[in-house]
Amino acid sequence: MAAVRRSFKFLLRPTARQAGALAACLEDHRQLYNAALE
Repeated sequence: MAAVRRSFKFLLRPTARQAGALAACLEDHRQLYNAALE
């Protein structure tokens, strides 16, 4: 039996509120990451 390979591509289409939450989350993680590097 041949293995069937399937790939899925999920596109982000956030609402304005979701985009704001995503940006805030990204900013928090960026600051945490930079603090850990110091």
